[in-house]
Amino acid sequence: MMYVFLCFLVFNLLAFFVPKRLVPIEIYATCVFAYAYGVTTDLVLDLHYNLYGYLQKGFQWLSLLAVIMYFPSISFYF
Repeated sequence: MMYVFLCFLVFNLLAFFVPKRLVPIEIYATCVFAYAYGVTTDLVLDLHYNLYGYLQKGFQWLSLLAVIMYFPSISFYF
């Protein structure tokens, strides 16, 4: 799991230093939408349907940290 968080840290650093052609409000809107969509999808598929989980069954704070670090930086790249 340490490698996953190391990759997330690298993604966030790259997203911070990449030249930006978007207005800041567009960046914030994209990141908030990606975070909301990711958390909603993960919660529904994991907690309601028990289809998958990042670490264990149910809610974990560590997986929430992974979602917070992953979705905004990756959505910024796209």
